[in-house]
Amino acid sequence: MLPIRECVEQTSGYIPGEQPRTNDFIKLNTNENPYPPPLEIFEGLQQELTKVRLYPDPVSTQLRKAAAKVFGVSSVNILAGNGSDDILNIAVRTFVNPGETVTFLDLTYSLYETIARVHGASVIKIPTDNRFAINQPIICPKAKLIFIASPNPPVGKHLNRDYLEETCERATGIVLIDEAYADFSDENHLDFLNKYDNVIISRTMSKSYSIAGMRVGFGIASIPIIEQMNKVKDSYNLDRIAQLLGTNAFNFQEYFKVIWQKVRQTRSHLIESLKALDFLVFDSDSNFVFASSQWIPASELYKKLKERKILVRYFENPRIKDYVRISVGTDQEIARLLEVINEIKSGQEFT
Repeated sequence: MLPIRECVEQTSGYIPGEQPRTNDFIKLNTNENPYPPPLEIFEGLQQELTKVRLYPDPVSTQLRKAAAKVFGVSSVNILAGNGSDDILNIAVRTFVNPGETVTFLDLTYSLYETIARVHGASVIKIPTDNRFAINQPIICPKAKLIFIASPNPPVGKHLNRDYLEETCERATGIVLIDEAYADFSDENHLDFLNKYDNVIISRTMSKSYSIAGMRVGFGIASIPIIEQMNKVKDSYNLDRIAQLLGTNAFNFQEYFKVIWQKVRQTRSHLIESLKALDFLVFDSDSNFVFASSQWIPASELYKKLKERKILVRYFENPRIKDYVRISVGTDQEIARLLEVINEIKSGQEFT
């Protein structure tokens, strides 16, 4: 086994999507919610700001109670985190010793590998098919922890539910199901918590609740799992403002449900419009679409869009170098994106 320092030196760090320094970009590259939260979630903010000299609640009590009502569990089954990435880190530190195995799909959220390797864990990647899906359960007896995203990047589709059930049944370690995008679909796996005592569900408020800048996430699991994870988390892993805004946001379910439906409608329009522009586009259960132009390299499309102040996500991974990932923006943002793509396509035709 490599020493931790060598593991870190040999690990490619996670590269977040670009955050422009000016406000003149249409930002469709990091899957943020294009719509703001209701102004009412800022109620109590001024009072909370007067307390910033004091540490926040170390276990985010009110936030967890609010989350428990939404997720249909007890607050003792919830660990609050600094975004769901914090939950992923805590899970690795809690259940995996350096040298032990972490398993995930090839391809999936790239942070899984970064976290595992920095921790000094061994990694086993489970291949996906040519549609980036699984065609059997994920069976890895050596795995102390299996990361599963559903919906799963890069496509953003839910994985086969029967295969996931069998994965949980046969796993010898912990199975963490990452549901960062579940609110943009009709499906989730919260019911697995009643069936399997080795399952953690992770959720984030960054996408569906429009507070990505606050970094609020959750791990939902059995009491024994949450108790162990609580021993590992940072002492004060959510600040006062994040706890307040997250708690308040949960009180506006009807507001956010309207937004989620609007994103889904815009997503359908985007998919059909891209197909009409000669793109290969996957169906999506997320707030993004994954598409490949049949007439321009993806890297060039990314650059041309950026020149016109539109950011999408391009990955240099060999398996997906022909694709771009496009976050679902407002109707106006998507209309502008499609207009520019049409202009680029017309320019290609006449050169």
